[in-house]
Amino acid sequence: MRKLLRRMSLLLLPILLFVGCDGKKHPAEEANRTPPPPSATPSPPAPVPTSHQTPTPPPPTVHRFTIRDIDGRQTQLEFQADKARFHRIRQPLVMIVLFADWCPPCRGMLPYLSQLQNANRTTLFVIGIPVRSDLDDAALRRFMERYDINFFLSDHPDNDALGNYLARRYGLGENYPLPLTLLYKNGKYLMHIEGAVPYEMLQNIVDQLNDKKTKTKE
Repeated sequence: MRKLLRRMSLLLLPILLFVGCDGKKHPAEEANRTPPPPSATPSPPAPVPTSHQTPTPPPPTVHRFTIRDIDGRQTQLEFQADKARFHRIRQPLVMIVLFADWCPPCRGMLPYLSQLQNANRTTLFVIGIPVRSDLDDAALRRFMERYDINFFLSDHPDNDALGNYLARRYGLGENYPLPLTLLYKNGKYLMHIEGAVPYEMLQNIVDQLNDKKTKTKE
């Protein structure tokens, strides 16, 4: 019996040794073992550079106005910042004149505008915009005959709104001076003139904008 127990103990010993280690190294072997190099921790991915682009500002607002003469001929004017588009107008130069029928300097300038339009029909288009006025069609027609107006004269409810927009656009305020003359070439704003202007000065400006050489007296 003793021999049998002894044999069984010898058989169980390696099994107990194997299970008791539980996969761990022997302390003496563990002390003599060179520790493995620390595992390299993967670096976080580099941030992708993002482009800090300034948002594109929206385009300037387009302001549209209708002009119509006493005979029903109608067209549109569009303004966007310092640029303008004049529908159905082929001349490169456009002169807009804001005036009132009760304003003496305005009335004095009207014949000059008719003369200027006659002398520059292929290069200049004059637009008269009566503002702050309550003339009806019959009174407006008599007004045109009295001052021999031959340029485009707008008789449209947009007149005051157009005048107010142009005055605000160029910093003149609501009580802007009359007459007020604005000049455009190929749709680009060039200048504005406050007050009445004599014919010679107007023609000289048009000549310069048309690249004409003014004649000098010898």
